[in-house]
Amino acid sequence: MATPAPEREKEDQQPHGGGVMAWRAGWFASVGAGVVRLVAAVARPVLVAVLGPPGAAVAAPAGAAVASGGQALDRVAARQQALPGLLRISRRGRVPTVADARDPIWLGVHPAPPGGGGAAGLGRVPAFIDRDMMPQVEAALSAGEGFVLLIGESTAGKSRLAYEVMRKHFARYHLIVPDSRESAVPLVDLVVRTRRSVVWLDELDVFLGVGGLTAGHVQRMLGSEDSSVVILATMSAQQHGKFGARSGADNEPGFDVLRSGREVIRLATTVRVDRTWSAAEIARAERHTEDPRIRAAVKGAGRDGHGVAEYLAAAPQLLDEWHNAWSPGTHPRAAALVTAAADARRTGFHQPLPQEVLLRLHEVYLERRGGTALRPEPWEEALTWATEPLHATSSLLLPHDGDRFQAFDYLHHTLDEQVPPPRIPDTVWETLIGHANATGALDIGTTAYQRGDLSHAMAAFEKAGLGRGRLPRQWYATCVGEAGNPARAVELYGELVTESTGELGPDARETLENRNAYARYVGMAGRPAEAADLLRDVVADRARVLGAGHSHTLNSRNNLALFLGESGRIGPALAEFETVLADRTRLLGADHPHTLSTRYGRAYLLGDAGRPAHAARLFESLVADRTRTQGPYHPYTLNNRRHHAHFLGEAGHAAQAAELFEELIQDCLQVLDPDHPDTVAARHGHARFLGESGDPARAAALLTALLADANGDGARDSGTHGSRSPVALVWRRYRAFFTGEAGDPDQAARLLDELLTDSRAVLDDGHPHLFAIRAAHARSTSRRGRPQEAVELYERLVDDCRSALGDDHPHTLAARSGHARGLGAVGRAAEAADLLEILVQDRTRILGDDHPATLGSRNAHARCVGEAGDRARAARLLRQILQDRVRHLGEEHSWTLRTRQELAGFQ
Repeated sequence: MATPAPEREKEDQQPHGGGVMAWRAGWFASVGAGVVRLVAAVARPVLVAVLGPPGAAVAAPAGAAVASGGQALDRVAARQQALPGLLRISRRGRVPTVADARDPIWLGVHPAPPGGGGAAGLGRVPAFIDRDMMPQVEAALSAGEGFVLLIGESTAGKSRLAYEVMRKHFARYHLIVPDSRESAVPLVDLVVRTRRSVVWLDELDVFLGVGGLTAGHVQRMLGSEDSSVVILATMSAQQHGKFGARSGADNEPGFDVLRSGREVIRLATTVRVDRTWSAAEIARAERHTEDPRIRAAVKGAGRDGHGVAEYLAAAPQLLDEWHNAWSPGTHPRAAALVTAAADARRTGFHQPLPQEVLLRLHEVYLERRGGTALRPEPWEEALTWATEPLHATSSLLLPHDGDRFQAFDYLHHTLDEQVPPPRIPDTVWETLIGHANATGALDIGTTAYQRGDLSHAMAAFEKAGLGRGRLPRQWYATCVGEAGNPARAVELYGELVTESTGELGPDARETLENRNAYARYVGMAGRPAEAADLLRDVVADRARVLGAGHSHTLNSRNNLALFLGESGRIGPALAEFETVLADRTRLLGADHPHTLSTRYGRAYLLGDAGRPAHAARLFESLVADRTRTQGPYHPYTLNNRRHHAHFLGEAGHAAQAAELFEELIQDCLQVLDPDHPDTVAARHGHARFLGESGDPARAAALLTALLADANGDGARDSGTHGSRSPVALVWRRYRAFFTGEAGDPDQAARLLDELLTDSRAVLDDGHPHLFAIRAAHARSTSRRGRPQEAVELYERLVDDCRSALGDDHPHTLAARSGHARGLGAVGRAAEAADLLEILVQDRTRILGDDHPATLGSRNAHARCVGEAGDRARAARLLRQILQDRVRHLGEEHSWTLRTRQELAGFQ
């Protein structure tokens, strides 16, 4: 039986990173004590005066604009220390105009070399070359207001395009540049009270998230009757994808962040800026013969497919410098510094790193690449090299405020574009979680969850403060459940359901989300029938409140179908899956992740209900679609590969399944935590099918090691996948089975006695896992020399399986097989032969002629026929079985040898 957690769908949330945009030196300078004197000369002193302290809403009265100069100066004096924490201001201590912004570098545009090739004196920003999408941006802002979001890869030219449009059309507007996520919200009032303003949000994702801008803030700025507001924003294509409709799952960590950010993005006119330039853009660039930098960029782009803007920013050259620096005796310590800073951004930590933190982190990378064998340079030399601009453009490490540093943004994107992307070392996660504040820890936690690093996600949410409200607690509870402790997740979500119901009401969106998650973890904790009952109520309430076709309602229906199947109600479960699949295909499309999740659930249920070959084919198709749409190393692609291998093994191809699992383990370790549920489940699959392909001793040893690793310190209920979790109960059953098969039936019996006791304390009486454990226990009882007791155990098990699961369920068939074999063992061979003949017909109908279970029943039937007195017929049957087993298993497989031995006895 497959033992996965139900696949967690990505519906309305996806963790994403955020951070603070640091101040840069230049004409956007901090305000000193002289701001009181300077601001008196400003034409509109209220633009500064209305600012409140960081993090506070600004609520200046409408009449503040006509306040006396003395009152304005008093307010400025009281708040001047807060200004650098809110927005960038000019040297004169005021909010600048767009015309003041004469240097685009200070707004995030990457610099280019200042000259070369006889062209000394060229500025650090080359002439602007009109991009094909510029008219689209201008049209969106033709009324002098609006919200445009430019999407593209790093160094595609997004910021430069936005800057040029702004300078061309809005020179007289005031330029509002928030300094951080926390400062963006207090500045909303300033924007509303300014007659004309451009809000500059380079890297929009930085300003979204907990405490950041919401759709309400954006609508308030754009909807003011007394002001004209333009919002210009940029975002990397990678970050934009995290907010897309194809990402995010109901009640996953980052759900509220994602939903809020998506609502902001939906308000924008989105324009995509391609990294590679069109023929028309190249032709326009070639006209700039006076600038050798543009000539070289056009030549380089045509040679290797990079974009012209990439070459102008020296991004490919910087990447080469970084890679080459790892060579021994060159700059390996600097390369380690840069890698540490790039990986910090990949964790979701986008603030510049203090020098001492970077120093601590880089040692990890240096040691991994060879340590002293690389002959690393001194620290000071490494830092100087990494921060030195290449050709006077950007540097690999960007200094901030003297002693803090951040990686050039191009670098961490290139790491994540690798297949597979390199794993971030544990030390990096741990160090940054310790360094981050509460908001930063939330960002790290959601990023860790997204990357499949559940242990660090939990640590980050704990650092964020589980007492700061329900949101971090929800995210933490989800990680606990997904990491293999659903029973604890049930407790945590039970508390959240009670609280949200009392404070918000039973129909509140948050309450319904908590109820859905609570029911899901009840099912995963071993109570699928109870989970199905709970989910029926959630489905009804979500349909009433949100609508039958809402994504949350469909999510709950999908969960309901899965737990109906888990509780043995196969027919209703399949019917529900079919309707959900039809609805999702119609509403979302065949390739949407939610649609793929429903295909997953349906395939899993079909395989678990006794059609493993069909399920294996379905999962093979699903893996192909996941790989095409989500990539080969996406956690769900890896999960579906596991199920393909599992059902292939269930269908009788144990050796092939073991090979697939061995490959999968290595791929999981490339991108997932070693303790991630999919990694450990792949280890279980590898061990199980090694045992079934003829090596039970090794299988038992691998399962013993797996249980020891998953159980942490050895306490029976501690750690991820404690020994009494539903998943670990399955591992223990196979360990006991293979222990007996390897020649130690007494130890197997002891393991099964303990397992049966633990299972009855955890699982519902009708749980399929419990039926499988009872069957293994009855078989062990027979092998211990108590065959009559085993017959009685099997008789009760057959009745219970038929009642709960039906006649054709694999567990019912297995119980019938055990009962018949037991009858043969106590001397009732003719009765056993009759039962086995019927069982062979049923297994052939359900599983096929060549399925291992069918062959096993045929073998047992032939043996009982011979023991009942018809030795000639038994020999005929066994000859055919031997041919089939040789064909499928080989001459030396233990089952082949056993059939050959029995045939010799009857001959």
